[in-house]
Amino acid sequence: MKNKDLFTVTVGDISNDGQGIGRTDDGAVFFIPGALPGEVVKATLTRQCKNHALGELVEIVQHSPLRVTPPCHVFGKCGGCTLQHLSYAGQLEYKQKRVRDCISRIGGLDCDVLFPLPSQQQYHYRNKAAFPVKPQNGGVDIGLYAYRTHDVIDISDCIIQRPEIAIVMSQLRVWIAKRGVTAYDEATGEGLLRHVVLRTGLSGEIMLILVINGEDIPAADFLISLFKMALPQVRSIILNHNTQKTNVIMGDRNTVIMGRDFYFETIDGLEFKVGPGNFLQVNSTQTTALYNNLLKQAEIGPDDRVVDLFCGIGTISLLAARRAKHVTGGEISAQSIENARFNADLNGIENIDFYAGDAGAVLETLPDADIIIIDPPRKGLDQPLVQAIANRSPKKIVYVSCDPATFARDLKAFAALGYLSGTVQPIDMFPQTTHTEVIAVLKRQ
Repeated sequence: MKNKDLFTVTVGDISNDGQGIGRTDDGAVFFIPGALPGEVVKATLTRQCKNHALGELVEIVQHSPLRVTPPCHVFGKCGGCTLQHLSYAGQLEYKQKRVRDCISRIGGLDCDVLFPLPSQQQYHYRNKAAFPVKPQNGGVDIGLYAYRTHDVIDISDCIIQRPEIAIVMSQLRVWIAKRGVTAYDEATGEGLLRHVVLRTGLSGEIMLILVINGEDIPAADFLISLFKMALPQVRSIILNHNTQKTNVIMGDRNTVIMGRDFYFETIDGLEFKVGPGNFLQVNSTQTTALYNNLLKQAEIGPDDRVVDLFCGIGTISLLAARRAKHVTGGEISAQSIENARFNADLNGIENIDFYAGDAGAVLETLPDADIIIIDPPRKGLDQPLVQAIANRSPKKIVYVSCDPATFARDLKAFAALGYLSGTVQPIDMFPQTTHTEVIAVLKRQ
């Protein structure tokens, strides 16, 4: 086949980035964005790869009963949501299957994968947004990256973010236009405004972070006045200084130009101080469901000593401390540990300690634990840390992950050391996307 050739394919699965996977009658494998399992589609060839080809959807000959009309006008262009054309029930079925496939194919294990816990909100659920800013035809685009590119799709709002996003965007555009604010150009390293980051809690308070390639912004007073008039929920405006030529969004320094450098979030009755760069689950209403399920599975008793690696600002640690004899949290970010200690004092929880440092180094200095909780970044654990955790011989290892593939890989490593899981619980923290959170409790066999 040549590029632009038309072909017909039957779709049988969805890839981990939301593309339909189908085979032609002669066995050729195609990845087609927008196609769903159970559909017969016509598509054109766009690219030949080693073991498969890419196609562009032209016509749906046979529709899936799970297909719905995407409510977002940039769906299919934006690289964020990739499952808006699939009903929510279909999304949950897909996520259960993906977790099961990862555990079987990557982990080589036979675990019972439960049906995902659904999110209370399928839209407007995110408490954090990062919008890149790019120069465009003498003006500025603010939006989201197009699928698999760094091209910015200019948007006025985002339906998985808070509705107030539209007001934030409009006020920023007024400031940019009237005060001649320049956008950062990745190619040249020139221009001021790189990203617009928004964080918010259940209270509705909004923290606005402007990531800039410099030290100051023009007309800060004018910008502040715009938000005070149009959106008083914006309680903080912070400049984050990132002058490096990098794809990393935020730099290491912040300057507060309005309000304070934190906000408070409530999780299951506890209050947490959250800073600009602190990790927090992005789905506020689902976070309590995630942690309650974790604690229920962990079955922490009043005599248990718990270690929480990758503890961040202490969310899981403090919730666990209400059940345990003692909890120790470890986290590489010193600023997160500072906030974790503040949060312990804020909530009057005393049977807890926090240490800053690499997870492996922290683990070496701690006493034995009955239960070790791990909630690592997407890349998962390295083999030495898996070994170090198993060497401490805890009764249970509670593993929380946002990536089923690295989760399955690490489950295989723990299984080789004698720690196995009977069940895995997916939790849908990210509706309209292919991402899912997973929890498993590993016990020594």
